[in-house]
Amino acid sequence: MNKKIVLIIALLSIFMIGCTKEEKSTLVQDGRAALEAHEYSDAMKILSEALEENKDDEHARAMYMQAMRMLNVDKFKSYTNYKKAIEELEAIENIKNGSSVIKDEASSELKEMKKLYEEQLTAQAERKENAKITASKDVYKANQEIVRAEQAAQKAEEEAKKAEEEAKKEEANKEENNTNNIGTDNINNPQGSTNQSTNITDAPET
Repeated sequence: MNKKIVLIIALLSIFMIGCTKEEKSTLVQDGRAALEAHEYSDAMKILSEALEENKDDEHARAMYMQAMRMLNVDKFKSYTNYKKAIEELEAIENIKNGSSVIKDEASSELKEMKKLYEEQLTAQAERKENAKITASKDVYKANQEIVRAEQAAQKAEEEAKKAEEEAKKEEANKEENNTNNIGTDNINNPQGSTNQSTNITDAPET
């Protein structure tokens, strides 16, 4: 009787251990399936449960890291931060014991990200160069406007000075003409005052 009880307990123990292993294996498999379906958040949740059951499961841990970093890649891509996306993809390539499917995808995507990053750097350099050219043109234009303004001011000053000189010259001519007219009158009537005196003297006495 005792032997039967011991046998039953042993069988139950084996059965329970088998169920536990099967449950753990199912969590890891579900986590892998979610990961390779690009459902990274779900994969992280499932694989986290697997690690709670067995913290030493290297496959579960590796795939959890893959899911986390692939999630980061998607985030950085949406911000067009290709440099950070490249860093995450390179880290995925170096993860051991993870999903080989995800590792291959990361390697393929890494090439694309590097190409996009190079194009981004080229575009940034072109924008900087164009900004320099535009700034240089703006400086030249501003300098030209200053030169034109200075020339206009100088011309206005010269015209004002010329007008002032002409006004002075005209005034001088008027004064000279007045002086000449007075002299001419005196020459044309030299006996004017003498004749008047003679006429008064020669008047008959009454």
